[in-house]
Order: sequence, then C-alpha cells, then structure tokens
Amino acid sequence: MASGLRTPLTAVARGLALVAAIVGVTAAAIGWMYWLRTLVAHWPGPVVADALPLDELPGHGSFPFILCIPVFAVASVGLGLVVRRLGLSRLAGGLSLGLGVGAWLFLVDAISLVIVRQEPLGDAVRVASRLQLIYLAAAMAGAAGALLGQSAARRRRIDAAPVLTWLVALGGVADLAAALLRRPGPAVGLVERFGAAGVVHPAAHVLLVPVGALLLIGARGLARRSRRAWQLSVALLGMSAVLHLIRGPHYAAAIITCLIAIALVARRQDFPFSGDPDTQPSAVVRLGGMLALAVGYAILSIFVYRTIAGLPFSWPGALEDTVRGLIGIHPVGDRQLPGEFSRWFPFSVLSLTAIGLIWAAGVWLRPWRQRIFPDAERRRRATQIVRRWGTDTLAPFTLRADKDWFITGRTLIAYRVVRGVAVVTGDPVGPVAEAGQALDEFLAHTRARGWHVTVLGASDRLLGVYRDRGLRPTYHGGEAVIDVASFSLDGRRMRAVRQAVHRVDRGGYRAEARFAGHLSPALRADLAATDEAWLCGEPRKGFTMELDSLFRLGGTDAVFLVGRDADGRPAGCLHLAVCGPSRSLSLSSMPRRPGTPNGFNAWLIVNAVAWAGRNGFEHVSLNFSPFADLLSPGAPLSAAQRLERGALLRLKGVLALQLDNLMRFNSQFDPRWQPRYVVVEHRTDLPRVAVTAMAAEGYLPHADLIRGRDRAAEKAETPLADQAAGPSQSGR
Repeated sequence: MASGLRTPLTAVARGLALVAAIVGVTAAAIGWMYWLRTLVAHWPGPVVADALPLDELPGHGSFPFILCIPVFAVASVGLGLVVRRLGLSRLAGGLSLGLGVGAWLFLVDAISLVIVRQEPLGDAVRVASRLQLIYLAAAMAGAAGALLGQSAARRRRIDAAPVLTWLVALGGVADLAAALLRRPGPAVGLVERFGAAGVVHPAAHVLLVPVGALLLIGARGLARRSRRAWQLSVALLGMSAVLHLIRGPHYAAAIITCLIAIALVARRQDFPFSGDPDTQPSAVVRLGGMLALAVGYAILSIFVYRTIAGLPFSWPGALEDTVRGLIGIHPVGDRQLPGEFSRWFPFSVLSLTAIGLIWAAGVWLRPWRQRIFPDAERRRRATQIVRRWGTDTLAPFTLRADKDWFITGRTLIAYRVVRGVAVVTGDPVGPVAEAGQALDEFLAHTRARGWHVTVLGASDRLLGVYRDRGLRPTYHGGEAVIDVASFSLDGRRMRAVRQAVHRVDRGGYRAEARFAGHLSPALRADLAATDEAWLCGEPRKGFTMELDSLFRLGGTDAVFLVGRDADGRPAGCLHLAVCGPSRSLSLSSMPRRPGTPNGFNAWLIVNAVAWAGRNGFEHVSLNFSPFADLLSPGAPLSAAQRLERGALLRLKGVLALQLDNLMRFNSQFDPRWQPRYVVVEHRTDLPRVAVTAMAAEGYLPHADLIRGRDRAAEKAETPLADQAAGPSQSGR
C-alpha cells in the first residue's frame, strides 16, 4: 500500500516544487529588471510597455527590449534545469512552464494594475491580458522546458506525431481564418518606439496567409515524420505567434500557436527522417527564381507607371517599394502613381513571393525518392546471388529492371518505392542465417528515408525473422507448386487436364524446350511477336512473380517451352525462370497467339513438367492465387469470410482481376499449395499497402500515376534485343 501512495505523493511534490520554482525565478527576474531600470532607462531601441506595472510614475513601467529578452532567457534556462532535475518529460515540462509562467505573470500584473492604477478588477484583467511581456516570457520558458526536459529515451515512448500533425494543420487553418478578420491591436515595443504601426499591422495581417498555407504543407511533411517539416513548422509557428501578437488585441491564437510550437520542440524525437539531399538545390533554385521574378516584376511595374505619369524614376525608392510589396505593404505615399496602382501592386508582388515560398517548401519537404540507375556491376552481383542462393521460386523475379537492389554481404533484397512504401518482393535472397542482419540494415536504410516497408509474397520459412523485428505477416494466398516426381495424369482429378492434352495432341501440336541462351534469332523474333500480339497494346501486369521482359534472363537462367502448330510455327510458349539451388522452375508468363485450341496452356504445363523431370528439376511453380483460402471451391467459410469472398469477387469484376479463375486453373493440376504472406510494419498499413501493391502490379486504373515514373528505369542497361521484344503478359 505504501508503494501505491508513493506515486501520487511524488507527483504532488514535483508539482509543488515546480510552482515554487516558477514563482521564485520569475520574481527574481522582475526584481533584476527593477534594479537595472534606473541604469538603462534612457537606452535607445525598442521598449516593452508595462513590463514593470508596480511603478507608479508614468512611463516608468517600460523596459528596454534588448535587456528584457536576456533577463527572461536566463530565468527560462534556470526553470528548464529545474524541470530536468524533477524528471519531467520535455512535453510535460514545456507545457507546464509555458502555462505556469504565463498564468503567474498574468496574475501578478493584474493585481499590480489594481493596486497601482486603482482600476476595477475587470479592467485590470483586460489590460493585463494585452501585455506582450507575459506571452514572450511564457514562450521562452516553455521552449526551455521543451529543450531541457528529460528525453524520451529514458521514459516510456509514446507516439505523439499524429496528434501534432493535426494540431499544426489546424494552426494553419486558424491563420488563414484569422486573416479574414482585420483588427489592429496595441503596438509591440519596436512598433511603439518608432511609430511604425501603420506599416507593421497591415504586414502582420497579410503575412498570416502564406504562413498558414506553409503550415498546411508542413503538416503533410510531419505526417511522414520529416525532420525538415519539423524545422519548418517550428519556425512558422513562432512567426505566427509574433504576427498574432502584433495584430492583437486578443492573444488566444498566439497562446495556442506557442503551445503547439512548444509541443513540437518537446517531441522532436518523433520526427527523425532526414530529407532527400537532392531536393535542396531544386528548392533553392525555385525560391530564388520566384523571388527574382517578383523583384524584377515590381521594379519594372514601378518604372512603367512612373514613366506613364511623367514622374522621375529612383532606384532607392523603387527598391524600397519593392521590399514593401514583398510583404504586402502599399508603396510609400503612393508616389503620385496613377490609377489604382497602390491597391493591386503589393498583392501582386506578395502573390509571386508566396508562390515561390510554397513551391520551394513543397519541393524541400518532398519525400525521399527512389532513383534507379543502370548499373552493370550491381546487376552482375545480384545475378550471382540469385544463382547461388535463389532457392525460393520468387528469387529470379528480383532481377527485374524496375527494382532496386539492396545488397549487403551475400544477401539481396529487391524493392521498389511506390508512394512512400518500399515494396519488397519475396524473401531476402541469400543464406538464411544472414537474413535477419540484412533485414535490420534494410529497415535502417528505409526508415532513414521515411519509407514504410512491406514484403509481398513472403514465404513461411522466415516468418520468425520478420516477427522478431516487429513486422507483422498476414496470409495473402497460395502458390501452386507441382511436385515433378509425383505428377501424373491418371485419376479422376486429372480428367480435365488429360482431355486437354489429348485434344491438343490430336491437333498436331508439338512442344520443344529451349534455354534462353539457346534461342535462334528467328525463334526469338517469333516469340517477341507472339508476346506483343498477346498483350494487344495493353501495359504489362505483374511485379512480384513475373519478369518484365521475355528476355530479361539469358543463358540457362530461363527456359522457353514452345508449342508449335502442325505447320511448325510457334503458337505460344511458357516462359519459366530457373531456380538452380532448389532445382525448380517458376512460371513467369504464358503468351500465345489467337486461335490456339482450348487447353493449350494446360498442354504446355504438362509438357513442361515432363521436360523438368527428364532434366533433373524437382518442382514447377505455377500461378499465385491470392486469397486462396477464401476462394477455394467448397471451403467452409464463416459469415464474415463469406462477406469477404463476395467483396473480392465484386472487386474482381471492377478491376478485371484474376482471382477465382486462377484458383480453378491451378487446382486442376492437383498442386501443393505453398502459403504466401504480405508483411507490414503495422496492421494499419494494410489498406495503404493494398493500394500500392495493386499499383505496382499494374491492376489499378492509371497505375503509372500512382507508382511514379517509368518503371523500366534500366532500359539503357537492357540488351537491344530485350528492348525490341516488348512486354509479356502476366501469368500470375
């Protein structure tokens, strides 16, 4: 029971200690200002009005801004160290200090105004709520708590990034809404001292628009946990708070903005992903170009209108009006310009500036893009790894030209980034003992770039390795694998296949097998033409379990089982990748010419199995059947599973997918079903992964817009004959 009381008592003790520290340190800071006032009263520069409200002499309550800031900065650092000593987190410490210092100074100033000026309590409260020193001190104290509080590494980790993302977005919306309400408030010290309220108030009002828009862009980057977005958002929130303080006279928006900024600073560890270094020059060029355009446009406009009005042109005056226009302020004295120049000029210049800022920010915060460049040496290394360690039937498909290769040691991980998701196809290719380390390095590589990770077509041999790294496998479907030694056409289950074989044989068709490196030029050209005719001008589908070209693999890495008609002309073929280490063949595509008899593909598969048996291969992998457990005929399904099955079949009709069709086709060969899984980092990633996976496979309308630029990024590396061959139809 004593241990149960210890926690609340400790929390109460920490709270009392923090309150005592806030009261003592702020009282000491105000005391320093009283002591220094007589020495610095006549210093030049901006002043903070009513910084010392207990002083009864008129004007003696002001204090030089240049000293006010360092005094409270020192006090804030002291309070931050107290927060650290008390063991408060950055978020709790920052918010506690910000709210605590603001509330205490507000209370002190309100009571002081009641005592000194003999004002009613209500009026004193209203005046105290408009004293900018309260908000400046509270903001500095909150920032100190957020910077010096206890780091999250020593505390239980809570992911606050989603909440902060929404708060920043709401802050941007609030700034845009506030720009609709123009209400000039009391001047800050700098404005008050130099009489610039007529300039600063309109500028503060106008600048809220681009600041709000940029906060919305920054929120999008925060959703990707971008460090650059965090930096931009903190700076913009600080600017927003200052603009709200200048506008006045009510500071609720400034308080909320400061609190969001403090929370962002406190939770900076939630935004670790660095930006793409290649975007920095592009962002600078865009910003510089738009600023140059705005300046050039402004000076040219001033020159033209002054010339039309018969007025002399002055470079200093033009530059001054240009700078004012960049922040949305009217020209000085309108300079006797004709028409409504002074009305549209500042907004046109500001619009160009805002476009440049927003454009540059969008580029600078752009997620890290994957770039796939032709690299013969890396392709050679990847091919060697697949030949040596490619036991899985998906291993040969890692050599597609539109995949990047993460190679570490003797392990290869093939992937493609689609809309921020690194889509890995199949298990890591390499020694099983090195798979865990390779995954660790790959995850570090992707997380440094802010990419999500998913593995499509994962086998069950590495499920434990995935789970050990916090990844979550989910059953996706079954891969139909024929065991060559036990395959037979006998029996009732093989009746449909047996009839198809007899029918095609009676038509005079014959089959022949050729390794990819043994194709004659004429046969290669015939197969390329067959493939092109089979596609009928449609884009290629397939990504995980199909090669991107009939001739991507050469030598003995691929086999063509060619079916010739009675006249000896190629009527179609099976394109099979060779998995040497497991003595397996893996079907890639099945192009055929129009007019081939019904059952032609089944006949080719039977002949491929027979050839595999004669040449020492043990397995032939056929098509992958997604959701095989739901679509299997006669499978016992619950009510929820029946609903899922119905939804899948409706989706099949909309997107023209091969779902139950593949299941029925595969089942007639009585194969062994090898389970395949989709692996994600979080269960909530599944909807996003489903979209990106279908886009990568090419099954969504306008899939190219989703998956990005031309997928065949290595065409320059592909042999000329490969490019001429064109794409092949997916068999998976």
